[in-house]
Amino acid sequence: MSISIFSVEKPWLCLAPMAGLTHAALRELVASYGGCGLFFTEMLNVRAIVFQNPEKDPYLIRGENDRPLLAQLVGREPDLFARALRRLEALFDFDGYDINLGCTRGAIQRYGWGAALLKEPRLCAEIVTAVKENTTRPVSVKLRSPDHNKESLLRLVEKLMAAGISFLTLHPRSPQDGFRRPARWEEIKWLKEAFPELTVIGNGDVFSPQEAKRMLSENGCDGVMIGRAALLRPWIFRDITLYLQGETLPPAPPGLEAPERFLRLLEKFLPPELQEKRFELWLFWFLQNFPYGLHYFGRLKKQKGLAAKLALLKTLLAGEKIGPYPARPYLLR
Repeated sequence: MSISIFSVEKPWLCLAPMAGLTHAALRELVASYGGCGLFFTEMLNVRAIVFQNPEKDPYLIRGENDRPLLAQLVGREPDLFARALRRLEALFDFDGYDINLGCTRGAIQRYGWGAALLKEPRLCAEIVTAVKENTTRPVSVKLRSPDHNKESLLRLVEKLMAAGISFLTLHPRSPQDGFRRPARWEEIKWLKEAFPELTVIGNGDVFSPQEAKRMLSENGCDGVMIGRAALLRPWIFRDITLYLQGETLPPAPPGLEAPERFLRLLEKFLPPELQEKRFELWLFWFLQNFPYGLHYFGRLKKQKGLAAKLALLKTLLAGEKIGPYPARPYLLR
């Protein structure tokens, strides 16, 4: 089930969909450093797509270099997925669609969306079918592990394959694990051994080029998806590519380079009312590159306006250098 529509060499290096974060400006920031082969939007509510005007939706804004780009969809009613697909196909030009079976946020779980759907394999397959029937583009799923039970995982994936998925991403933590326990990479290997014809992307606890190589070699997966580490170091995909080629890694960019570049992209791609909030949300992660990052973030939150935040960043990061890998955050939100 390899996908000829994506002219991307394997292993695929993918930027994970993250709510509030993987908007057009962040995707463009990652693309500007190179190495990332596949992009995903932040999750898009199919109800909003159906009942609101998607042409005015800031979450549907595309960048210029974030290609191929898949729209990630969340919901639970197959009919709404079908209706959302028809609107997206008519108005936009996404390269494919991804179905969210992994989000563990409280509100998402209460609605029966995301990882809550893992308890309903038949409904998961019906959603895939509804999407497939309304597009000729690749359809994928991103899922968590259903309670680390091998048989449950294989049965679910078998149903998803029968419904027509082109590939999948596995984050091998259960919905109950959150991020408290290490990702169980061996579950990625379960899928590749059971379904060698299926393109499988591994996700979870990849914080360095060395760990990306180890995930690929240990589990036989076809690619690696990275979320949190790409917030800390948007150039990590470039570094993984060089490392897999046996090249020497370049030094990290100056500490202020990525924030300045990101701010310009926010002003270019996002509406004014979202720019400062999205800048602040990303800085929570990026500043964890530095020993006093939490203190810096507290000071920045008190500054009003992008110009004031950038001026303070120039002072705070003047003498800072970004250290070696791993790019492992010490705080979550």
